[in-house]
This record gives sequence, structure tokens and C-alpha cells, in this order.
Amino acid sequence: MQPLNFDVPIDIDQFGLTSEQLIGTREREVIRRFWDKKRQAVLDLGIDFFQPFTREHQKFLLSTEHEGALLGGNSSAKSWTAAAKFTAIMIGRHPTIKHRTPCAGWVACEDFSLTKDGPLKALLTLGTQYIAEFNQHDKIIKYKNGSEAQLKSFESGWKKFQSAAIDVVWLDEEPPEDIYKECQMRTMRTSGYIFTSMTPLEGMTYMYDQIFGDENEKKYIDAYIISLFDNFTLKEEDIERTIRNYSSQEKDARIYGKFTQMTGLVYPEFRKGKHTIPRFKLSGDYVVFTGIDPHTTTPTAVVFLAVGKLGDEYVIGEMFLEGSIEEMSAEIKKGWLGLRTGWSVMDSSAQTEIKIFGKDIYSGFCLNGINALLAPKGPGSIGKGISDIRERLKPTKLTGKPKLRIFDDCTMTIKSMQTLTREKYRDESRQGQKDKVAEGRHHHHAALRYIYQVGPYYFEPMTAPDELPPMDDAVGY
Repeated sequence: MQPLNFDVPIDIDQFGLTSEQLIGTREREVIRRFWDKKRQAVLDLGIDFFQPFTREHQKFLLSTEHEGALLGGNSSAKSWTAAAKFTAIMIGRHPTIKHRTPCAGWVACEDFSLTKDGPLKALLTLGTQYIAEFNQHDKIIKYKNGSEAQLKSFESGWKKFQSAAIDVVWLDEEPPEDIYKECQMRTMRTSGYIFTSMTPLEGMTYMYDQIFGDENEKKYIDAYIISLFDNFTLKEEDIERTIRNYSSQEKDARIYGKFTQMTGLVYPEFRKGKHTIPRFKLSGDYVVFTGIDPHTTTPTAVVFLAVGKLGDEYVIGEMFLEGSIEEMSAEIKKGWLGLRTGWSVMDSSAQTEIKIFGKDIYSGFCLNGINALLAPKGPGSIGKGISDIRERLKPTKLTGKPKLRIFDDCTMTIKSMQTLTREKYRDESRQGQKDKVAEGRHHHHAALRYIYQVGPYYFEPMTAPDELPPMDDAVGY
């Protein structure tokens, strides 16, 4: 079959203006009408009629690098462009990537609801003439040439990304670092491809280092940047209305697809290297506390915190569990093996609001041997947990190092510490700062916070005496 045509039909360089500078010009309206017709052809007939808006879109499409990224503002056509690249590889019609077919592919984003509304719609539309079947139950797209694409979600956790060799992976929005590493492993054996389409809303994360270079100036991901203005199907009045709703802090990311240091971070002092540490074997006298953030529709987050005799504290493990309460309880108990455990603590909503088959999830865990405390709930309770964590991020006078550090393979907890923000009022210059945390999907932070809301502490191990004293004839022991 002939390679697809990914030429740019209208090169705006001929006008001597950027896509943003074209706003308000007659040329921009002519371009928009052309792309309206082009868009309808793609919706009706699929990828054979797909072409990129700009040279930057095209460079991403044609890149043969094995790891790539398309950074874009909202509505910049980044997802549709990534879907076109994925589809072209899967059907064996990519102009520059000559990978064997049939292919095994993955498409993943934050959760399945987003997959349905975003990536899935693009894939089914572009592949309309090449798809044999979409199995909704198993979330698999089967192509006529034998290629198969499995839909996955970041919320399912990194273990769901352990599998056989994969040829091509498309990640829609930035995944947790451990999931990205799993995808690297899956494509290594096939000399396959990973590419990410994303609006960089999480601040300077690991993805920034991978794209623009770490402290050693080594770059790993081939990246291209597009803006909201590069989508020529958008009407100017819609663009203007959208931009008005963005704060000055959001504009770089949401309009121009640029990484920016987010304001309103809950832990602005947190730094990888300073607050993280390579995994080491703990001595047996550490006490390990367990925080649990239970859910029914998303996985249950678990964090293990070890407290030492000298007051040093380490997040030594994390879990993101799915399955029945019995199965999740068994996994938590496995995490305790070989450790000296203290108490466990759980979201207080687990006793009243989170129910399975009419019964609260808290009772279910207790019946399966996870006898947890309930985290305090009420005014100031969240603030106390966060305040205690922040206090422990400060260097101690004794060692000059933070009291709390996180094992560097606890990537979900680390990401939450790096990116968790507080909620904001629209006009904070007038209303001041909003005292509420946008914890949302930061489930592992919630689990850690519950531990500090109760207050972890070191206690000496209890040992039985070598021999009992003689029994008193009158009172016994």
C-alpha cells in the first residue's frame, strides 16, 4: 500500500506571519474555511484525508525517533496528530517509519472515560476504513491487517503495563514516571516507538528533564511544540473566549504548550535528590505505618512510612490496588512481611460514604485483618497533615538532611509531592489565597497525609523476658 500523504497543504510561512499573528487577518479566515472542508473529509473518510496544520505538526508526524513528544496547548490538535501517527504505523502506511506489521500497540491516558471521549474517538474516526472490529469489553481495536491496539489507563497503575513486547505506544497526556519506564521496557525488544501528546500542566516534572536535558544536559525525547493558534479549524471568537478564562500562570502551558513552574504548589521546597533517596535495606527496628486511601471506581492507594529511632522517616513503599477487598487486604499484608508494623489509618469517608454492595468499605477491610484507624476529619485536619509533612521536609540541625525522605522508586508519591497544588480563586489579587488543596487524583499523597494527621512515632520493640519471676502464692503474677 502507498504511504500516507503527510504534507502541509497550506504553509503559513508564505504569509511571513506566525499562526498567532494571523488572528484578525483575512488570510486566517480563508485558511479556516479550507480546513473546515478538510476536517469534514477526515471525519467522513478517515486517515487517507488527514494532513498536518503546520510544519511543527508535520515534523512530529514524520520523526523516526523511537521516543517522541508533541507538546501543545489545549485544542491544538495534538491528540488527533498523535492518533494519525499511531494509526499510520499500525496499518503499515507511515511515510517514514517502516515497522513490521501486524503490530501490537497500546493507547493510554488518565482514565477510560477520557480514552472514550478523546483518543478512542480519534482512532475510530481515522481508522474507519482499516478497522475490522472494536471490542468494547476488552477495549481492543482490531485492524484488518491483524494489528491490535489495547486501550489502557494510567489510573490502573504500572503493573497493568507489564506485558510482552509492544511495537508502538501512544500516551495521551503525561503518564506517571513508572508507567513511562514500563513502556520503554515493552518497546525495547521490538525496537518500537513511544510518543506522548500532552499539555504540560504538572510543572517541571521528569518529562521536562527527559525532553530538555537533565543536570548532565542529556536529552532523551524528541519533542515538538505547537500552540492553540495552530489549530486553524478554531474560530477566532472561540479562541479569544477561551484565552480570557486562563490565568497568566496557565497561559504558557494551556495556550503555547510550554513547561512552566506552577504557582500555588503545596510543597514548593520539594526536590528530587534532596528529598528522595535510593532504596536501601532497613534495619529491623524501624516502625512501619500504613496509610490507605480506599476507592471503588479507581484503584486504592497505599503508602508505607518507616520511622526510625533517631526520628528519620522514609516512604518505603506504595501500592495502587484493584480487585476485591479480600485481594487488596492480602496485598497490603504482603507489604508488611518482614517489617515491624505500627498502626494503619484510612480515610474516614471509608466508614460512611464509600460502600460496596451496601456495606462500607472500612468494615470490609477490618473483617479481612486490616484494622485501621480513621483519619481525623474536620476544620484544619487536612492542613495539619500537610503542615507536618512540610515541617519534616526541612533539614534537621543534627544531620543537615530532611527528616522525611522518599525511596526513589515510589514514583507516584514523588509526583504528587512535585505537582500537588492548592485550589485557586479566579481573582486572587482581590480574594486572596484559597485554603484548599486540589488533591483530586493525588491518592498517594492523601494516604501519606492520613498518617501525619494521626501522628507517626517511634516505639521500642516489645520483648518477652527470658524467664518469668516466681509466682506469688497469694496473688499469682
